[in-house]
Amino acid sequence: MPARNIYLMCLLLAGFTFSCPCRLYAQQDSTAPKRTFLGKLFYGLKTSFGRDTSGRRESVTVLNTKTLLPYEGKIIRHIKTEQLGFERSISDSSNNIIYFGTRMLNAVHVKSRDKTILRNVYLKEGEPFNPYLAADNERFFRTIGFIQDSRILVDSSSSGKDSVDIIIVTKDLFAYSPSIGGLGPSRQQFGLTNINFSGTGQRLSFAMLHDTRRDPGFGFEAGYAYNNIGGSFVNGALNFGKISNNIYDRREDEESFLLDFTRPLVSQYKRFAGGLSVGKARSLNRYPNFYGGDFYRYEYGMVDAWGGYNLGARKYLNDHVLHVKKFVAMRYFNYHFFETPYQVEATKYDQRFNSRQGILASLTLFRQYYYKTRYIYGFGITEDVPAGFNVSLTAGWYKQLDLSRPYAGVDLYRYWISNKSDIAGMFVRSGAFLHNGSLEDVGIIAGASIFSRIMHIGNARVRQYFRGSYSSIVNRVALNPLRINNSLGIRNFDSDLASGNTRLALRSETFIFLEQKYFGFRLAPFAAGDLTWLSNSKTGTDEYGLFAGLGGGIRVRNENLEFGTFELRGIFLPRRLPGDNRFKISLAVNLQFRYNSSYVSKPDIVELNSDVTGDIY
Repeated sequence: MPARNIYLMCLLLAGFTFSCPCRLYAQQDSTAPKRTFLGKLFYGLKTSFGRDTSGRRESVTVLNTKTLLPYEGKIIRHIKTEQLGFERSISDSSNNIIYFGTRMLNAVHVKSRDKTILRNVYLKEGEPFNPYLAADNERFFRTIGFIQDSRILVDSSSSGKDSVDIIIVTKDLFAYSPSIGGLGPSRQQFGLTNINFSGTGQRLSFAMLHDTRRDPGFGFEAGYAYNNIGGSFVNGALNFGKISNNIYDRREDEESFLLDFTRPLVSQYKRFAGGLSVGKARSLNRYPNFYGGDFYRYEYGMVDAWGGYNLGARKYLNDHVLHVKKFVAMRYFNYHFFETPYQVEATKYDQRFNSRQGILASLTLFRQYYYKTRYIYGFGITEDVPAGFNVSLTAGWYKQLDLSRPYAGVDLYRYWISNKSDIAGMFVRSGAFLHNGSLEDVGIIAGASIFSRIMHIGNARVRQYFRGSYSSIVNRVALNPLRINNSLGIRNFDSDLASGNTRLALRSETFIFLEQKYFGFRLAPFAAGDLTWLSNSKTGTDEYGLFAGLGGGIRVRNENLEFGTFELRGIFLPRRLPGDNRFKISLAVNLQFRYNSSYVSKPDIVELNSDVTGDIY
């Protein structure tokens, strides 16, 4: 790397240029007064506080094929790429102000190469233009980890009446992503990731931990990933580390290795999806003074493979009917524990420490289309919201420890976009096992959620979110009980001493996206409340009844940067359990908020304590 770039990157990592906008316009006014160095500095600070100039019309929700339909059937002559710098916005093209910080970001960052962009394009030169495939392709670009936003534009001005040129417009995320996990006197953790090395779509990451309580005091983890290997839409990743979070209390004393290949169903008109993961992990007693003789020692290996086929995908490509797609898939997985903690009884069912093995098959029926909107989870960038339905039927065989049983389950999701741009979803997950002629571990979770349309209060944008859900387990044998220390219960509730076989949960959140930008960062204050009721699990030890959490805070995000949202949250828990606090203040870094944009997922048994696939909003 040239010395100039190294110097600029050091300034960035020092916090000087994270979109530190001393505004400089593309054309300088020759009549502007000359300023001294200090004058320029104060002027830069004064003008560094920008605002969102996109206006109300840019916040509406529109079908993602709307601008592409007029060109259907025309022959594609050329496919070109255009990559925007950090001073420009795809969703707010009127505000092309050049900032000092974005100039430095542009100087350090290497934009995605043309071939990196083009290998992720579905469309082909010489073929008729299909607006539905193009809309899917534009949405897919926004799911790529190093792309902030994208548009597929059609240029018919330089072509004949029956042909068009396609322009793929993308904007990268800043490639360098530093991370800090602690800078205390006894513990320091930091790392650096390049999410798009030299513009090739390769990801390199390294992190290091130093803790005076560890033995040895230093640990590290490293990773490598490659986007879309050879244009196959297969993503590969390799990770190795000695500071992974263990599966008992999340302390960083696990040594792990993981090799992963995934091919998502990148379009409803593509045929194949699947994945392969192979890994191994073990816990090491790196904190002997903390654990004493109560260290949870374990070691396991895993292999997880699945594949699926989209029936009739290409047949539906050239008609004007949004057909119900049929996707069939099969999965085999084996999580085998070579060593389990002595604290876990050999016959006790615990999904964390039990060997698990299964063969599952699924049929997914879906009819989905996407709308483009803004200000849901993102701070002004384009977000893709599904409408339609998705139903998945799953059946197979599942073994946990020594308990071998057939399984059947169903997942149903229905999404709506109202005429007023309210966004709503309904979900039902259910599954059951058969053993000795009886149904066991019959689990269900059902509920609904809604994001209101954007409400304008002054120059701020406001959304209201509600979600309600009901969960139950009947005849529980091996599944984990229902808990509330998760995304389906109460936020910032840490204790695992509350569990039950029935859970009712309500959640409300009001968030306000402010217009101003401070050094490129946007602010969103929020107020939130959770109310959850747990039935008596009859374990004799765990708590049950009514629990609540009330609070609020502020979220901060710079959409040019890869790491997620910063969240400062204060919360009051009226009912406190042993080991937990009644009042809490938490600072979370790298929160990732995004709608699930996958049409299908791998077959799995019912999950009642988390939303791994992101289908519940």
